[in-house]
Amino acid sequence: MSGYPRFRTKLEEYYYSLSINKKITLSFMVALSMLIILLAVFAFRISSGILIDKAIENTAQNLKLVSEKLEIIFDNAENYSKIAITNNTIQEVISEPQTKDQLDNYNKNFAIQESLRNIVDSKTFVDALIVYDLHRNIYNSGNLGNIRNVSDVHFKAFGNSLYGVAWENTKPSNYLKGNDSRNVISLFQKFNSAKTGQTLGLIQLSIDENYIANQYSNIDIGASGHIFIVNKDGIVASDTRKEKLYTAIGNDEYASWAIGNEGGKVFHLDGKDVLVVAKSYPRFDWVIIGIVPIYEITKDNRVLTDKFFAIGALFVLAAVVLTLLIAKSITSPLNEIKKTVQNVQDGNLDVWLNVKSRDEIGALAKEFNKMVGKTKLLMENIIEEQRKKKEYELAVMQSQINPHFLYNTLESICGLADLKRNSDIVKIVNQLAQFYRGVLSKGSAIITLEDEIVITQTYLEILKIRYRDQISYTLDFEPNMYRYKTIKLLLQPIVENSIYHGLKNKRGKGRIDIHGRIHGASLMLCVSDNGIGIPKERLDQIFKAKEIQPSQNGFGLNVTNERIKLYFGPEYGLELESVFGEGTTVRITLPALETGGAAE
Repeated sequence: MSGYPRFRTKLEEYYYSLSINKKITLSFMVALSMLIILLAVFAFRISSGILIDKAIENTAQNLKLVSEKLEIIFDNAENYSKIAITNNTIQEVISEPQTKDQLDNYNKNFAIQESLRNIVDSKTFVDALIVYDLHRNIYNSGNLGNIRNVSDVHFKAFGNSLYGVAWENTKPSNYLKGNDSRNVISLFQKFNSAKTGQTLGLIQLSIDENYIANQYSNIDIGASGHIFIVNKDGIVASDTRKEKLYTAIGNDEYASWAIGNEGGKVFHLDGKDVLVVAKSYPRFDWVIIGIVPIYEITKDNRVLTDKFFAIGALFVLAAVVLTLLIAKSITSPLNEIKKTVQNVQDGNLDVWLNVKSRDEIGALAKEFNKMVGKTKLLMENIIEEQRKKKEYELAVMQSQINPHFLYNTLESICGLADLKRNSDIVKIVNQLAQFYRGVLSKGSAIITLEDEIVITQTYLEILKIRYRDQISYTLDFEPNMYRYKTIKLLLQPIVENSIYHGLKNKRGKGRIDIHGRIHGASLMLCVSDNGIGIPKERLDQIFKAKEIQPSQNGFGLNVTNERIKLYFGPEYGLELESVFGEGTTVRITLPALETGGAAE
């Protein structure tokens, strides 16, 4: 690795020593080659994604078709079971008392067998139809041997129910047919006498699993794609590959997903990527699964990509020839300068020309960088001057508020003196002194929220002395909020606005509620009053005024909103809600900045 930086340095020196013609030719050839490669890769990925989505859609449709076929088969099976148990011959024979007459029993068995055979013969999907009576006699549709009586287990499953249909998942048959055993899906139905309603027995209708597998064996989902069915435990219930029957898919990566989801997803299986599409079949708690190798889905796409690369190589060669012919009139440094100038024209001054050439273009780039740097510095100075100007304007507006409050308070002191309320005079003078001590705040525009709450509370206490019991207030802040920053006179102008424009003209006692909470990285303050509220047409205009006049309603709100945005950014400020005749709520959003951080 130690030789790599040296090699890179030599390569850069060689490149920068080349003529502009050779630079353009080499750069264009490499760039075009990379672009064609990237384009081919992205085209392959995008088109493969489209093909996979289409394969999911087509396979899902095929699985839906399988589900519909199964539904028809099982519905018909239940109907044929009902036909069998309502057959007059079967009802009459099983309802008759048992006898020891062998001929009579033979005739009964023959009569039921004929009835069952007539039902089964025309139904290709019915493998066997078996009737069990309460005397443990077994009747079948014919050609069945070694029938194992399973009625006890299934009678218990039905319990005390008079009727019922129960399906049993795929398992080896309890009979032989043509001396062969098979795997079957069986329906069991308890049946009763049509005359007396008493239980007569149990009927079993079995469907060969091969017949189920044949329903999807001819569905094409790719040369090596296949469809199979698993139960809710992940055991294969039906598959054209008989060696897979009764095996578990639990060890496969896709198993848990397929059992719990529908749709399609790509998995890595047996060393290759495959598309797994699943559809549930609620009747049996089955999942029908189709698996298609991804290489089969995208094989045509790979051929197209190979051709794209071949054509791209020809284009690169043609481009190199053309570049050699026009290289004298085109240079990459000039293009870089052009793009940078366009960025500056669009207002982006955070640009830098990194041209390493030591020719005239390099000198031009150097001077251009100087020019952009000076322009950026000039713009920053102008912005700073505008910010300070606005700050001064707001400070002047603020100074117009304080004397107004002072005059009113002094008038109140005179009124209290006439009434000889000396204790109230002492109290209001102390409160007034404390208020202005907080307002001055050693000249700082940024103070702690605790100091701002003290200023606002002092202001409210002065007003309570002036208005006596006509105004009440509550303060509720999280203790952790006190150390965070705010602008000075944030709450006081809002409270003053609430009193003079909301509570002053209200009949009855006025109330102001002030509370604050920490929400993530922000402080959320709220000032609510039960005053006369603000008409909607006036509410919409409070923050839209371009020129702020002290005599306007909402002057304190607009000034405070502007100051918040000036100090903390445009994403912070005030939100105003008001219902005319009911009251007004001002919500304040500030950044959670602790004392000593930014925005001082």
